Amino acid sequence: MPDPGVGVNVMGPQPISARRLPPDSLFDAGARIFAMLIGGDKSGLLAMTEQQARDETAALADAVKRGAYTDGKIIGTARAANHYYIKARLTGENIEPFKLQVRLGENEGRWTIREALNLTGRRSGWSK
Repeated sequence: MPDPGVGVNVMGPQPISARRLPPDSLFDAGARIFAMLIGGDKSGLLAMTEQQARDETAALADAVKRGAYTDGKIIGTARAANHYYIKARLTGENIEPFKLQVRLGENEGRWTIREALNLTGRRSGWSK
């Protein structure tokens, strides 16, 4: 029978590390994104977007009807390495909620958009 080796090298259940809470600055960045989307500030939104995500972010900004939404709320967060995903919902009177997801990364002390998705009308693991 093979030697299983030292316990830390054995395959199987691993200890779960402590949950790492998103920093407050991430929520502040989310609030700025909502304000820019609601207000139709596409140029401001693109200014905080990395080059590879500019087309996605522009499409997201174009999909939001200016002045139709009054509030934005984060409905979920996730982390992968040093990037955070925010799922959010924009709401307004007499209009279907607008759902979106952005991936944010920190760059020299400020959060930048690395990916942007319009989830409105789409089914996904986040749809509920």
